[in-house]
Amino acid sequence: MFKHSPLILLAFASLPLFAAEGDAPSTKQVMQEHKAVIQNRLADIDYKRKQIVEANMALTVPEGEAFWPVYNSYRTEADKLSKEAIALLLDYARDYGQGSVSDEDAAKLQERLLDLRKDQLELKEKYAKRIAKEVSPKRSLRFLQIEDQLDAISLLANTSDVPLVE
Repeated sequence: MFKHSPLILLAFASLPLFAAEGDAPSTKQVMQEHKAVIQNRLADIDYKRKQIVEANMALTVPEGEAFWPVYNSYRTEADKLSKEAIALLLDYARDYGQGSVSDEDAAKLQERLLDLRKDQLELKEKYAKRIAKEVSPKRSLRFLQIEDQLDAISLLANTSDVPLVE
């Protein structure tokens, strides 16, 4: 679905910045420097995602009228979590680019990752219930299936080139 891995490209394109300076820039600094690139890539991914959801939900007109406002609200909240994922990946890239990831940093990154996954699951659960109520349980299940597949593809595309911690 995605030709490039935007998070990986962003994070590892930033590694020379980390290695060249004595003090590694903060995640916020790196994100600010690449803000336009990040925003364009996120907008492209969001656009493609919405097209795929629209093509696969098979909504009737009344279902669509009920579904899309809920889905757009869901994506707004999901995008906030995506930005947290970018920050997490950039923090890992910074630590990895410095030569090693300490046990302390690894523990913090692991806790953030697990919290992020929990927040993502809770968000899906919240919106699946809303879609079941406002559209139908079948459409809600279909929403979950589509989102899970898109998330799996995105996760694989965005993390397959990330080196494992040593």
